[in-house]
Amino acid sequence: MDIASLLGRLRRSRRLSLMIFAVTLLALVATAVWFISARSSLARAYDQLSTRNELLSQARMAQQEAQLKVDNAGSARQLLEQLEGLGMEPTGWGERLINLNQTQLSRMDADALLGGIAPSPDRIFGADVFELSVTDPTEGLFHLPTTVSDRPPAPLSLTLRGSLLFRTAGGPLPPQSTPGGAQP
Repeated sequence: MDIASLLGRLRRSRRLSLMIFAVTLLALVATAVWFISARSSLARAYDQLSTRNELLSQARMAQQEAQLKVDNAGSARQLLEQLEGLGMEPTGWGERLINLNQTQLSRMDADALLGGIAPSPDRIFGADVFELSVTDPTEGLFHLPTTVSDRPPAPLSLTLRGSLLFRTAGGPLPPQSTPGGAQP
């Protein structure tokens, strides 16, 4: 064998090895770049998916709220129709808010006030809070003091909060019977 041919082969094999190494290195770099790009694209896709899922859940909640509003409007419409059938048009009624907080009244004044909010064909009272109590522990709520003394009966303490609806137009409602058959 000739040394020159051996050196030529070695050079060619080095060049070939370097070429193969360079091609492999370029392929590896290209694959790494592609992998990093694909991984960031996957992260963006997951981010978009979570954003879309959040928007979808918000849209579903908005749809449920809208359906509730539609249902409430339908119920209100039915209630108004029933009220008109009973002669209780909303335009024929006024509202007065009552708010008494721990007010002390004589028994006669408390009786007059409670009689003024008692239900009748011309008024309806809806109480949010009602509390009536005695201020003197020796007196009862439902009995007048039996001992004769120089002092008048102790006042009652009244807490009352609610809405008094009263008829502003039209005649009174026809009497309605209550479940026990008694008239209001």
